[in-house]
Amino acid sequence: MVSENHLISKITWRLMPFLGILYLIAYIDRQNVSYAKLQMVDALGMSEYAYGLGASLFFVGYFIFEVPANLFLTRFGARIWFTRILVSWGLVTIALAFTQNMTMFYILRFLLGLCEAGFFPGVLYLLTLWFPKDYRGRMVGLFMIFSALANAVGAPLGGMLLDLDGTLGLAGWEWVFLATGVPAVIAGVITFFYLDDTPEKAKFLSEDEKNWL
Repeated sequence: MVSENHLISKITWRLMPFLGILYLIAYIDRQNVSYAKLQMVDALGMSEYAYGLGASLFFVGYFIFEVPANLFLTRFGARIWFTRILVSWGLVTIALAFTQNMTMFYILRFLLGLCEAGFFPGVLYLLTLWFPKDYRGRMVGLFMIFSALANAVGAPLGGMLLDLDGTLGLAGWEWVFLATGVPAVIAGVITFFYLDDTPEKAKFLSEDEKNWL
């Protein structure tokens, strides 16, 4: 006989900290451009308008690819698609560290939006597969807590990275993109091995638990 409380607790501990950490990384990667701006604008001779346009292009790319991204999620499965999202946005973030001019900044910011599109709604979709409807509201709330943690962690982290200005011949703003892009790539690789697409494929659940879900 399956214990509902035990099963929900098991799934919660398996999924929510992991998905929350992924969201924390994503949220910091969205904010990193605001920290890098403190040095990058002057370094590239960029106007405030040019910076604002480049920063906003992330959301244009995100908007365009959000719906297709979720269609691909249902086709390829969460494990493969989330791995693709994390690795690609991490690589684009790293590439931002080597921005040479405004045009390159615009292209990379747009690509970053394309790469990250589908992550947040994809997680919400994933929660519908793993949790009965009575639990989903609580899980979404638990997931969203990590955005607050990202705000608390991101600002001091950004300041610390800017203080690395000149270390190993790299500017502080370059360190911001490098140090926030690498964790996304690493998390993407871990996701490929850790995340199960659906309860039916979960190795940590018994057959009775799968059937109950």
